[in-house]
Amino acid sequence: MSLANPEPDRADADTGEDTVSPSVGPSAASSALAPLMTSGALLLDSPDDETEEEGAELVWLHEHNAAPIALPPKGSSPPARTPAELAALLRAVQAPEEVLAATAGWLLSDRRSSPATQRNYLRDISWWLWWVQARGLHLGDAPFFEADLYAAAMRGAGLSANTRLARISAASSWYVYLRRAEVATTNPFDGMDRPKRRLLAPTRYVTGPELDEMVAEAVAGESPRTQAIMAVLRGTACRVSSLLGVQLHQLTHQGRFRVLQLPVKGGGIHPVKVSSYMGELIDGYLAERGTAPGPLFVSRTGRPLQRSYIRELIQRLAAAVGVRDARQLSIHGIRHSVATALLDAGEDLSVVQALLGHASPDTTQVYAHPDTLNRSPADTIDQRMAAAAERRTRHAR
Repeated sequence: MSLANPEPDRADADTGEDTVSPSVGPSAASSALAPLMTSGALLLDSPDDETEEEGAELVWLHEHNAAPIALPPKGSSPPARTPAELAALLRAVQAPEEVLAATAGWLLSDRRSSPATQRNYLRDISWWLWWVQARGLHLGDAPFFEADLYAAAMRGAGLSANTRLARISAASSWYVYLRRAEVATTNPFDGMDRPKRRLLAPTRYVTGPELDEMVAEAVAGESPRTQAIMAVLRGTACRVSSLLGVQLHQLTHQGRFRVLQLPVKGGGIHPVKVSSYMGELIDGYLAERGTAPGPLFVSRTGRPLQRSYIRELIQRLAAAVGVRDARQLSIHGIRHSVATALLDAGEDLSVVQALLGHASPDTTQVYAHPDTLNRSPADTIDQRMAAAAERRTRHAR
């Protein structure tokens, strides 16, 4: 879904990420972020990086007569979901048009080139703009203690440490950009204490044999489309955004190899090999799908599939083959499971890294954790305990 589309948010319909260079003019960027660029000029970073001023020493908030206010309850819709809504929010806090243009430039920079990432950043800064409006602040020179009050209000609303950190980081990044564009004088988030990121619960994964049984279950009783989807997920360990974003014409050849050119984060392409059995299942689906251009995987009416459909599909197949807690298996859990099964079987880390498209082996190494359980001395210790207990029992008789 384009960021300029005012329809309700449906991340399920994402079909990949478009990269827009921050050096392009407004005509190239306006299709995505036109509502933020009504001034007709996209302000880019200043050529000279500024050294951000050290924050003043923390002062007691009550000395500034700054009583915190409550944020909307946890789970409330963000104040802005689209560029048009964000533009309206910026104008509500009397932001000049230069700030709107700079905000478009910030959202178009490399780190935020993915539409999904842009949406997250857009929503995160909308909460700060809500705060600015509710507190009657001036956007360009909000005092630093307001950032602390905002953080306290988020804690009071029961938001997780990771959510608070994401919103603070987004707002701080935005202010850094505004200062470089010379449309803000301060960054109220500069130097503030930030929440510590908390590790998320471990990803639910399944074993290699369970993955194979899920594919077999699909082949035995599911549609050709489901068979092809499971074959691609199992064979490529791709992200769901790549699965839903890959186009029919990206099923092609490189030399003697048949490949899928999967779209990945940042607008790049990650080619993966299509081996014979996966290709057989894909061809079975294509015989039903036809040759109409567009996404490779579509509904019977030719519309893009949703993430929710893929999630329900894998959970249904997992339950059918006896996977415990199948309803907890996420879409990413399949990618995780493929990588873990390969590493567990002794596949070289660099080979798995290449399959997953990771830039760093450190990222791939995360998936090796079950191997630590396999090599754990717990079984040896357990056997020794049991043997000692058995000897003691025999001597006591």
